[in-house]
Amino acid sequence: MNTGWQLSGGAAERYEAYLVPVIFAPWAQDLLDRAGVGRGDRGLDLACGTGIVARLAAARGGEPTGLDVNEGMLAAARAHPQGQGLRFVVGDAGGLPLEDAAFDHVICQQGFQFFPDRDAALRECHRVLRPGGRAIFCTARGLDENPLMQAQVTALSAQFGPEAAGPIRAVCGFPDAEATGAAFENAGFETDIETVVLMLEAPDGPAFVEGLLKSTPVAERIAALNPPARTALRDAVLDAFGACYDGRSLRFPHSANVVSAARP
Repeated sequence: MNTGWQLSGGAAERYEAYLVPVIFAPWAQDLLDRAGVGRGDRGLDLACGTGIVARLAAARGGEPTGLDVNEGMLAAARAHPQGQGLRFVVGDAGGLPLEDAAFDHVICQQGFQFFPDRDAALRECHRVLRPGGRAIFCTARGLDENPLMQAQVTALSAQFGPEAAGPIRAVCGFPDAEATGAAFENAGFETDIETVVLMLEAPDGPAFVEGLLKSTPVAERIAALNPPARTALRDAVLDAFGACYDGRSLRFPHSANVVSAARP
C-alpha cells in the first residue's frame, strides 16, 4: 500500500479518538448498511486503520477480519476494547495473505486511493470474495467538494509550504468516478458507483481541529511549533472551513464515490 498516509507514535490513538467518531464511524455505518452485513457474515475490513468497520460489523453479528499495512494502526485496533478478540492481520492490498473465496464482503473506507497498484488490489479482492460476494468501497471526491481536506491544505500550505499538505491532498487524489468504476469492471466485478455526501458534525470545532492536526502525517512538524503558533494554525484551519464553522461547532459535507461491486 502507498506510504503517503502513515501514522506513527501516538498519532494512531489520536486518529481513533478524534477522527473516527466524527468521520469514519458515520461512513462505516453507511458502508455496512450497503453491504447488508448481518449475523455470521464473513467480512474483510481492507485498509482497516484502527478497525472501526470491523468493530461495527462485529456488533451486527458479523465475523470480520481487519487488514492494514500500518503496524501502528493495527496496534490501536487490537487495543480498543471492542477490538480485542477480533482478527487483525498485517498485509498489503496487492497481495492479500488470505484464502480464496473466504469472505462474503470486502469493505474499504478511504484506502483505495492510497494503493500503489489498484488493479492488483481489486484482483485480490475478487479472489478472496466468494461468488456472489460484494465489495463496497468509498474514496473521497475532489478538494473542492470536501471542506475538511481543503481547509487543512489551505492552512498547512500557508504555514509550512505546499509540500506539507501533500498527504492531505492525497486523500482526494483519485476522485474520478469513471476511472474508479472501470477499474472494478476490469477486475471482473459487476459495478454500480454513485456520489454520496454525508453531513458530518463536530460539536466542539476547536477541539476537533486540534485533534485532527495531531492525527496526520505532519503531526510531528505541528508539535514542534510553539504554543501560540499551534493555536494560530488551528484557528487558520477553522477559518478555512468558512460557513461550515459557526464559532463553536463544525458541520460540513464529506463527498465520496461509493462503489457497490458484486463478484459474479
